[in-house]
This record gives sequence, C-alpha cells and structure tokens, in this order.
Amino acid sequence: LEMNNRSFLYGDGLFERLRLFNGKVFNKQNHYNRLSFSLNELQLDISVSVDELFEQVEYLAHQNGLTSCSVRISIYRNSGGLYTPETLLASYVIETMGEVSDCFPFGDGLQIGVYDKHLKSKGLLSTIKSSSANFYVLASLEKKRKNLDELLLLNSDKRPIEGTNSNLFIFKEGKIFTPPLSEGPLLGCMRSLVLDHFAVEEVALNLKDIQTADEIFFTNCNGVRNVMKFGQFEGYNNTIAKKVVEKLNSLI
Repeated sequence: LEMNNRSFLYGDGLFERLRLFNGKVFNKQNHYNRLSFSLNELQLDISVSVDELFEQVEYLAHQNGLTSCSVRISIYRNSGGLYTPETLLASYVIETMGEVSDCFPFGDGLQIGVYDKHLKSKGLLSTIKSSSANFYVLASLEKKRKNLDELLLLNSDKRPIEGTNSNLFIFKEGKIFTPPLSEGPLLGCMRSLVLDHFAVEEVALNLKDIQTADEIFFTNCNGVRNVMKFGQFEGYNNTIAKKVVEKLNSLI
C-alpha cells in the first residue's frame, strides 16, 4: 500500500466484516445490501460487482484451506487529491482470519456499562462501517480501562444505541426492541437478519429501558452475546438470545 493511501490519510473508505461457513458467505443478502448502500453513499466505485467480490472472498478462503472463517474486506478510494478526491475509483483488500467454529456458540453473559465521554451523531453516515473509527476505538479503550465486556454507546440525545462492536436488543414486556437506524446505530448485518426472522419493534430507548429490561443482548457477525449484569442491575434472562442463536445456526 502506498503512503498516500486515502484510507490512511483521511479515513476515506469502509470495511466489511463477515463470516464464512462451509466455504460460503453467511447472511449474504444483508451483506450485499449493506455494502451496496455504503459504496453508493461514500461514492466509492470498485472494479467488480458486489457478487463478484463475494466470489473472490470464497475463492480466497478455499485457496487458504479454510471452510469456516472470519473475513475482512477493506475498501479505500484510490490516491490523489487532498480532502477533495481526484477519483471515485476504489481498490480493496480481502483478509481471511483463521479457522473458527462451524456454528455460532452461546457464550457466557456479559458485564456492561455506559460510555458517555463522547456522543455519536444520528446522521446517515453513522450507520456505515467507515474506515474512520476513532469513536469506537476510544469507547473500546474505556471498556478495557473499566474491565467490562461491553459498553453502551449513546447518541447525541444521550440515548443508548449500540455496543462498541455490536447492535443492541432488549426484551421487555413480551416484546423485542432495538433502536431504529434513525437513532444512529451501525447498520449491522446480523441486526438485519434478526429483524428478518423475529418480530422486533424499532423504537428509541433510554437507559431506564435497558436497566428494567427482562433481557439484553448484542449481535454482530460473530453471533449473539447476552448480558448478565449492567452496573448494579443483574439477573437478566437469556431465553430470547438462545432462541436467536438457535435460529442463526439453523441458517448455516
């Protein structure tokens, strides 16, 4: 990579994390939708179609002897210009990262807190996996400092919208809730898949909703993690999270 790489200089790009099972991209349609949307919004023009890109992902995994693995696609605008680019053309790098489980496991419950030093805007760009991830890096450093498994991130209205690397769901009064994209969470592909297969209401949440929920769980491309303790509040259930994991594994 050149020193004048625009992703390095300006964070001018995006990335996509996904999982392969049995040599095939899992949750392909939602990844296709998100990547197509993100490329269009950031005005990045790659040399292949998204379908061809996924074929290259599967081919690379096969060449590396991997059937179930994690993958990162990094896409960056070609060099030239300062803040004003000289081109819309973009290049990409595909990385396969080791053999992983051939299913989604159900792990131990998380202990979580709140990150409120910085707030996330509610604009459309907030939903994209941009190469510029300072907000998530700082929140993750705070998570490490507090010795917690996850932190709730807040939007500009100080409402909880997601975790440091995952989307937020709660179960309360017999219903599943998640913040709508208009609140500023990442457009998560696993979030989309849960919405495809479960009755979920997209509503703005507040911290009291989280504290008094029957169940809290997070989703990302690695699956589902339930919460066992939020600050002084504990005793959360994991019934819905288990059902979601069972459904995900049935789709492999």
